[in-house]
Amino acid sequence: MNSMFSTDRGIGRALTKIGELVILSILWFVTSLPIITIGVSTTALYYSTVKSLRRERGYFVKEYFRAWKENFLRSSFLMVFFILCILGLLTVLVMNGFTIEDALTDDIKSIFSDKPDGAVRVFIIVGVVLFILLALFSYVFPLVSRLEQKGAFLLLLGFTMMVRFFYYSIAIAVILIALAGAVIQVPMAIMFAPGLWALLSSFLLEKAFRKYVPAPEADPDVDAWWTEL
Repeated sequence: MNSMFSTDRGIGRALTKIGELVILSILWFVTSLPIITIGVSTTALYYSTVKSLRRERGYFVKEYFRAWKENFLRSSFLMVFFILCILGLLTVLVMNGFTIEDALTDDIKSIFSDKPDGAVRVFIIVGVVLFILLALFSYVFPLVSRLEQKGAFLLLLGFTMMVRFFYYSIAIAVILIALAGAVIQVPMAIMFAPGLWALLSSFLLEKAFRKYVPAPEADPDVDAWWTEL
């Protein structure tokens, strides 16, 4: 009976991966509490999920904190950009008569019925821009984990990839929104939602990365594990 749950067998390996995914999700949540660290936590989450869970290279907790430390400055700079964008969108909504109560209401129809046409158009435009920001977010921080370029370059590259792989971008953003919705409805879902997003998104992102992230030259000192995905 014990052999069936051995980590060398399918069930045991699956349970092990699920456990690692839960631990990574909790790590992401705890290290994201300062808000400004959401970016670097997302970078570390993606890196450790792809390297340790998919490629089985290194210990996942160690890889998480190593990526967190190495990418702190660039990821924090990029997170400031996203925070400013969100604050800008909220400012536009408030200036057009929307309130936090409107955003949190369960009756979305009332937002459109109680506001003038111009304000509704603003609400829709802000929603579209927010969707684009979520898609861009989903590219940029995984790129930080893979490349060493500066933040401005990664923003431009992330936007280019988001447009070129438009269908991937929609799918990744939908996954993010669906899992965020699950957490809002069932807060305990935070124990698996971040890691599940990183895992599911990686199957699409890694396909896109092959077009823009060059494989390193043959070097015995470089472990190009991502080229084997």
